[in-house]
Amino acid sequence: MSRALNLMLEQLDGEERKAAAELNAAQLQLQQMEQQLQTLSQYQRQYVQTFQQRGQIGLEAHQFGHFRGFIDKLEVAQQQQQQGLQQAREQLTQSRDAWLAVRARKQAIAKLMEREAERKKQETARQEQKMLDNLAIYRYHRKPM
Repeated sequence: MSRALNLMLEQLDGEERKAAAELNAAQLQLQQMEQQLQTLSQYQRQYVQTFQQRGQIGLEAHQFGHFRGFIDKLEVAQQQQQQGLQQAREQLTQSRDAWLAVRARKQAIAKLMEREAERKKQETARQEQKMLDNLAIYRYHRKPM
């Protein structure tokens, strides 16, 4: 049983490393998506500010249409980025759950192995004590009287 548990523990160790790598990749992806959204929002704020400043000095109709059209495109891009960000959050949650599940299985197997080792240690101690008791009884009965 111990050999089988060792093999299972090794397999789970590999699965845990893989799941941890996927979790790290999901965290990195989420951070990048958040950074991209922040950059996009900042760019849109700057562009709107420029639009307002230019509007105060006067804009021609085609310039107004150009500014408004580009601002609309930035809003659509932000919405798409928000959707991507939500997907990245969901992926992070799934990756974390998968890692935790593998980790829990690995810990359960390790605990089982510890119990098995403790049981074997106790069994060995009982056998040694029995041998010592038998030896003492044998010596007691072999003593010349």
